[in-house]
Amino acid sequence: MIRSRMLPAAALAAVIAALPAAGHSDVLIDDNVQVSPAKVRPLEFDVGPGGTRVLCTYHVEEGRSGVRAVLLKRSEVRQWLSGRAHRILAATPYADSGGFSSLVDEPGAYSIVLDNRLEGRDTAVVRLQVKLVSGAGKAVRAQTAASGRAEMTVWTSVALFGLLALLAGWRIHLALEQRRRRYTIPHWTDPSY
Repeated sequence: MIRSRMLPAAALAAVIAALPAAGHSDVLIDDNVQVSPAKVRPLEFDVGPGGTRVLCTYHVEEGRSGVRAVLLKRSEVRQWLSGRAHRILAATPYADSGGFSSLVDEPGAYSIVLDNRLEGRDTAVVRLQVKLVSGAGKAVRAQTAASGRAEMTVWTSVALFGLLALLAGWRIHLALEQRRRRYTIPHWTDPSY
């Protein structure tokens, strides 16, 4: 179950790693971040003119709480926390891992907020990676396989591995049988004869 939730984050992390060649990129954070129980932890940054793609992935390293990441304009963080009208630019559900890719066109001050308020039963140590891509690379969207296609690929790989394991086992069985026949003691040397 946890592995199936980690696959989208791993795929997005692979896209993040491949994007620097497509434009200018800045690693905003690549570190463990601690979020107290029933609290939030904002990470503030600025976007200049021309826009930026914000790539964010996270994985909970320690703690029993699932967290979520939310991208907002910095001016709307307090409104979001107090339950007033606000506009979320991108968000993940509460989970052990997740990520998003969002194009931010307007220059200004923004925040990515790690939210540990759903269960709030434990401090969460979160491995957070945030990269800002500008220039030609910002138009490149992170792509993941459709869930049906991804599942089909996994099951095909498992079936192919199983088939190869059976064939290898059969060949080993034949080789051992041939070896056993070669070294069989003739019946006339058997003392019970």
